[in-house]
Amino acid sequence: MHSSRNQKHSKSALIFASVLLLMAGLTACSSTPNATPTGSQSSDEPAMTKFAEIVDASIAKLNLQGCTQTTVNSSGETYVLASDKSGSDYQATEKNADGSYQLLFEADAFFPAAAKSWLQLGATVSLLNGEYILSRDIEGTPTQYRFRVSDGLLESETGDSWVSTLKYEVSAEGLEILKVGATLPATN
Repeated sequence: MHSSRNQKHSKSALIFASVLLLMAGLTACSSTPNATPTGSQSSDEPAMTKFAEIVDASIAKLNLQGCTQTTVNSSGETYVLASDKSGSDYQATEKNADGSYQLLFEADAFFPAAAKSWLQLGATVSLLNGEYILSRDIEGTPTQYRFRVSDGLLESETGDSWVSTLKYEVSAEGLEILKVGATLPATN
């Protein structure tokens, strides 16, 4: 039974790693903040090029080291997502604000992968006061996300009612989340 569980989790980890590596195939977006009207947007090509490089570097770093992403929404609820490095024995897992856990099967639950998907779907990028502003339409409504960068990697993403921060390591809390995830049945 234990061997079967390890095979299942290894398979799940392999599937997750494959999804991260095949970002071009992602089209779904897991986070949809409230829309913020932005008016007519056009992309700043130098900002777009640099942002795309930062996104790719961020994805490579989280694949290499794993990551812990913490999101706090406007009501103060906290969600923590953790993913071990590609090829690990742990399945990416989320701890919800209510204390429940769930396995993550979509790479774009982590904001670098979501940003990559949005760029591929035609989002525009500009640079304002040291923040990259990514603009995209959600069902015809212009929506913006603000990204902060540190040491050439994405550090935080801010939407209309939430802020997500990313650490390129599996924190102690992240490791505990991954261990709980290892006990959850894979249903997807």
